[in-house]
Amino acid sequence: MTITRRSFGKMVGSGVGAMAAVGTLGMTTMGISCGSIFADITAYVPVGMEAFQALIDILDPPVALALAPIITAAKAAFADLAAAVAAYNNAPAANKATLVGKISTAINAVIGELQQFWSDANLPNGGLASTISGVLQIILSTLAAFLPLLGPAPAPAATRTVAKTLPYTSQKRTQKQFKADVNAVLKQGGYSQVVY
Repeated sequence: MTITRRSFGKMVGSGVGAMAAVGTLGMTTMGISCGSIFADITAYVPVGMEAFQALIDILDPPVALALAPIITAAKAAFADLAAAVAAYNNAPAANKATLVGKISTAINAVIGELQQFWSDANLPNGGLASTISGVLQIILSTLAAFLPLLGPAPAPAATRTVAKTLPYTSQKRTQKQFKADVNAVLKQGGYSQVVY
């Protein structure tokens, strides 16, 4: 099943409900050591989106409304990443090498949108900011772990300046580890509604 940015946007609806739709890509494992890197990335998209949606859900509604443009852009970047991997999977062998760079670019785009979300949220220090930064760092570090496995990165595109960014260190995680890490941060922040 190929998902375009437009069709993914239509599926997103409430956000979390879209995860089942993205899951129809047929990938059920995310562990870096299991299966191909492309299957791992495809499997990561819905769980990464779910974790991001959990952050949106804990924001006060007026704050979430104010952040709607960057939230939409971040969700679209996740959809573009899923579409780039689907294009790779569906391409003839002769075209696959050129499409790997598009996947790296798409991963960097998601990272950029999530950093922009953090910057735009401009949350004061406190429990909410700590929880949101903690979950974002898990998402970002897991995304970053895919990049070296894709080979040399393409030349970076011009990027916008972000007022503040979150530091993170690349970390490989299985789907189970990712979910446990996200849930642990939410519980530590006092949020009983864990994602998974």
